[in-house]
Amino acid sequence: MKAMQMAQLRRANAEERSASVRAAIDAALRTLAAAAVSAALGFGAWQAWQWGQSAPLFALREVRFAGLAHANEGELMARSGLALGENLFRVDLARAARGMQSHPWVESARLERRPPGTILASIAEHKPAALVQLGALYVLDEQGRLFKRAAPEDGLDLPLITGLSRESWQDQQLRLFAALHLLDTWQAGGFALAALSEVRLDDGGGFTLFARDGAGSAGAGGRPLVQEIRLGSTDISLKLKRLAQVRAALARRGEQAARIDLDNPARPDQAAATLADKR
Repeated sequence: MKAMQMAQLRRANAEERSASVRAAIDAALRTLAAAAVSAALGFGAWQAWQWGQSAPLFALREVRFAGLAHANEGELMARSGLALGENLFRVDLARAARGMQSHPWVESARLERRPPGTILASIAEHKPAALVQLGALYVLDEQGRLFKRAAPEDGLDLPLITGLSRESWQDQQLRLFAALHLLDTWQAGGFALAALSEVRLDDGGGFTLFARDGAGSAGAGGRPLVQEIRLGSTDISLKLKRLAQVRAALARRGEQAARIDLDNPARPDQAAATLADKR
């Protein structure tokens, strides 16, 4: 009986070893098959890539631009180094994008291949927010960056920020951010940005605005008078509401102020106005 049990145990062990060997062989064969298929596909892909890099079908025929407002397509093409007729798959898109980003108006450029012969260039330009007087005029974007010198062909009608010196403006970057916030507050208060001609950064952190008032009597030449508006540095939203109230009260009387002082620390609830005909 014992001998029979031992024989059965040996047969079971042998069958188990045989099953393990078959499983190992099957796994090895599957791995070899997968490797062969992968190699075949890789070779096929390599052959296709080699063909694509030389086939006339994939010659660059067009570069399509999206997002342009100020930059010129011709200038961007020249800076990119792209040339029509070159193979689409041989083009160095990263280098071409860097070339486009060297244009002063371009903040970022993303290029994509669109076979058989097109590149799509998605351009993000700087968004101009104001002009800054620093000896010459520079353009300030919404992120507080001076990204180029202003030129007549830019066609920008933006508020001018003054009161910074060319030597110290980098130490006053926070003042530029504060000026941008002021522009946002001005528009949020219902005032047109186009009416604001100048934002002067005063000593002590305050602001003085020069803005056109379309209400009341016109100034010289029939144009709306440009008012000098002293805001100071605190409670800007409240002071702009008070500005609207002062202008409305004067307009009801048919008058207009040449200067409005809203920065009175002793009496913050009061405003002083100098009438245009009594200046």
